[in-house]
Amino acid sequence: MEMPVGIMAAEPLSLDEEEHLVESAKYDREKFAALYRRHYDAVAGYLYRRTGDPHATEDLVSDVFTTVLRKLPSYRHRGRPFRSWLYRIATNAANRWARRQKRDRRRTIGPVADDAVSPEDARRRLSVDGEMERAQRALLSLPPRQQAVIALHYLEGLSVEEVAQTVGCRVGTVKSRLSRARAALREVLLTGEVVP
Repeated sequence: MEMPVGIMAAEPLSLDEEEHLVESAKYDREKFAALYRRHYDAVAGYLYRRTGDPHATEDLVSDVFTTVLRKLPSYRHRGRPFRSWLYRIATNAANRWARRQKRDRRRTIGPVADDAVSPEDARRRLSVDGEMERAQRALLSLPPRQQAVIALHYLEGLSVEEVAQTVGCRVGTVKSRLSRARAALREVLLTGEVVP
């Protein structure tokens, strides 16, 4: 599966320039379109990594930007990048999607190897695409809160402090979730068994 093709973002803006664009976008459709173009790829990439499904990603991106359009007039700049607010909305959308998926069906991940082959040998045999698909399935097997911190920190490159701001919890909570999520991912990838 391929990630949906997005819109090429323009050069990064300073926080002041971004704040001006966001304020203008509250009342000007063209400015909102510019904001959308600037952040589409980041939001779509994050959601794709959370869902692994290009169709779900497109639906969720649409939901995220519809929410942004609706809530933008009440948005207040607090010295953080606008993208943090977008990631928070996207995280909530992805978490709702993950809960629906879990209710709809139970995910299973096949074991890496049989008893005769070590996990290291089995990992070497898999193709890069196969590894990426397995890693994504392993990520999707985690509870949504753990998915969010892993994806935001390791895949989107946010600092622990930025993740805490994005998901609305304390830094210590993020560190704890990251630790539990890494342990659960390790277990799933080595044994193929989902850890509760």
